[in-house]
Amino acid sequence: QAAIPSQSASAWASCAALFSVAAMLLSAIRFGRLPREIVFAVAKGMYGRSKRCYRLAHRRVMKELDHLYFLRHRRPRDMRTMWITRINPAAREHGLVYNRLISGLHRANVHLDRKTLCILAETEPVTFKILVDEAKRIVYPRMPGLDRDLSHF
Repeated sequence: QAAIPSQSASAWASCAALFSVAAMLLSAIRFGRLPREIVFAVAKGMYGRSKRCYRLAHRRVMKELDHLYFLRHRRPRDMRTMWITRINPAAREHGLVYNRLISGLHRANVHLDRKTLCILAETEPVTFKILVDEAKRIVYPRMPGLDRDLSHF
């Protein structure tokens, strides 16, 4: 057998790469169709014909995957809501509402996220009180010449 020259070998490699790209572009996934094996793997454990019939399984699988996508993106929202509902009563114990606490901390350049504030409110009440006092100092500044009674804070 004759050896293939290096120039034709590189041409052959570029042709093979082009063929693999064309095969990928013409694959079932390119047109939004899931292969049967994947559909039935996801549909395993479902009730009725939806785990055996491709058409029914495809519908159920697409619905389930859409639902899982929705839940994955809802979880961070739910966590943020939970942190806020825990920070608010802790801040109110020290005489400051949540909105003014966050506003005061940002204006004081104290950049703590809500998760950290929630952990501090639960586990480190003294540290949390220091943060609330700092936010109060910024939100309710002392005016020179005005004697304000701040004892209710």
